[in-house]
Amino acid sequence: MYGVYINSIGKFLPGNPISNDQMEDYLGRINGLPSKAKNRILKSNGIQQRYYALDHEQKSTHLNSQMAAAAVRDALAHLDLEPAAIDLLCAGTTWADLLVPGFASMVHGELTEFLPIETISTHGVCCAGMSALKYAAAQIELGAKRTAIAVASEQPSRLFKKTNFEAESQIKAGKSPAFDTEFLRWMLSDGAGAFLIQNYPNSQGLSLKVEWIELVSHANAYPVCMYAGAEDETAQKSWMNYASYVAAAEAGAINLRQNIRLLDHVIKLGVEGWLKLIELGRVRPGSIDWLLCHYSSHFFRGQIVELLEKAGCMIPEEKWFTNLYTRGNTGCASIYLMLEELFHSGKLAPGQKIFCFVPESGRFTTAYMMLTVVDSRAREQTKPPTISELRDVQPAQNLLSNRRDIPTLSTAGTIEEPVSADLLRQLALVWLEFERKLRSVPIVRKLHRGDFTIEDYKAMLRNLRPQVVEGARWIARAASNMTDFRLRSTFIGHAQDEHRDFQMLERNYVSVGGALEEITQAEKNIGSEALSAFIFHQASRENPVDLIGSIFIIEGLGNRLAAQWAAQIKQTLSLRDDQVSFLAYHGENDASHIGKLDALIQAEWMTAEIAHRIVKTAQVTARLYLLQLEEIQE
Repeated sequence: MYGVYINSIGKFLPGNPISNDQMEDYLGRINGLPSKAKNRILKSNGIQQRYYALDHEQKSTHLNSQMAAAAVRDALAHLDLEPAAIDLLCAGTTWADLLVPGFASMVHGELTEFLPIETISTHGVCCAGMSALKYAAAQIELGAKRTAIAVASEQPSRLFKKTNFEAESQIKAGKSPAFDTEFLRWMLSDGAGAFLIQNYPNSQGLSLKVEWIELVSHANAYPVCMYAGAEDETAQKSWMNYASYVAAAEAGAINLRQNIRLLDHVIKLGVEGWLKLIELGRVRPGSIDWLLCHYSSHFFRGQIVELLEKAGCMIPEEKWFTNLYTRGNTGCASIYLMLEELFHSGKLAPGQKIFCFVPESGRFTTAYMMLTVVDSRAREQTKPPTISELRDVQPAQNLLSNRRDIPTLSTAGTIEEPVSADLLRQLALVWLEFERKLRSVPIVRKLHRGDFTIEDYKAMLRNLRPQVVEGARWIARAASNMTDFRLRSTFIGHAQDEHRDFQMLERNYVSVGGALEEITQAEKNIGSEALSAFIFHQASRENPVDLIGSIFIIEGLGNRLAAQWAAQIKQTLSLRDDQVSFLAYHGENDASHIGKLDALIQAEWMTAEIAHRIVKTAQVTARLYLLQLEEIQE
């Protein structure tokens, strides 16, 4: 296989930088009024300036394909390379100039100096540029192509002109645009970036060797988050199914929208994949010199930091590189423009590792890439490998596929890595996988869709009660089998905190119309039986410290999801606070229990063998808890 090297990076940013105060001069004021949401959104995203291919009359100064072509020419100019050398053009965007033909064909049409070549268009949201790069890199690696261009370009400014919103506003009696629509108006901007990729490094200067690229979609488990072509995220009616294109536009079906209530999941899924790569040894946090993370808003940077710190694998923020605040959020071109600025900054040195992380909100896709900085002395031969060399090549795999085995404690970290750090990371990964799978459980899906009924709520409480009643019992049994006094004391204290929670649950059940005897005499479902049997079995063993894994999952659900569920149930069913108090209470109080778990995980007696048992117990508990919820029926 050939090496893959990014040997030049070009960019195109239209016009002059536009400050926050100037934005409405270019986009226009809807119905002549300043936006009420603008300042709040800008304060959250932290962007100070951006670029628009628009003038003050809201007329476009460029086509999207023209911006992409300009970035390609810039990349070629840095190497003084003849266009005839290019034999592949891969182009990605969210919204092309035309519905048909493909975006790459339109970009090639602008590049009249090019020869007839192969082209491919990748369509999506923030990962479309990475998809284009991965195709180009694969063709180079296979030897099918020698010199390729991957380009990503975005021109969302055209979508945010005041006239696009005023038509919908008139139909809806002058109402301001919905927040989900206006949100993106103050988030996105224009720009293009291009990579020149070859099967050998530069003869002079630096190159970026592409070690690997991974993309993973979770569209099978999550609804649409960022979209255009429908009135709402259910996407039950396409813009093409309206009586006319005008009717679709007036209904707002052509506007680009963002369901901001789902954005937290974009970050969680991205970090979950990141942790899997660490477990597989493909990412070693201590060896990363630069982290390029495409977060769409400064707000999400904090969420990423929090998740990584909880997992014990934070990359120091001084190694993070972003130009979000000065170039804006340019969608799938953002990672190109970040790499372009870093590549030409003079900050790179041979041997440095660059890890790129691109979460996409469209329908939950994430891309990851590892690059190594090389200089001209690393130039390699471009001959294909010998047969003996091929025998040593490991088969390719999807690095982020859902493995069905239970992994042992990772050896992916450095030798000096404390056991507690590895344990934190693996528990964080178990939790993120558990939380993702929860969304596919029927009763939880009904809650998120807004189809949840009083009968669903009563069924949920009935099926949770056995676990709650038995919680204090198995914790007390585990305490009695602890030989270490401090652990015994910790478990006994935890049992005391839990022993009356079921009474609050019963009061909630009765308050929404259920009979007390119904819930006290309800039979356990299959998942509850399995979960109870497993945990009591573990608690009956000598020194059952592995139950820290069970507590991590059960208390984690209370700490991270119970309050959210309580709020959703209260709103959907129009209930009072006292009717959802069980879930709300755990959302507020289980954080202290998680704090005690953190202290245990960091204890001096923690060994790799104990940590492995804790992780396995957490995984089994998570699976059985899912089964318990899957078995819930009205």
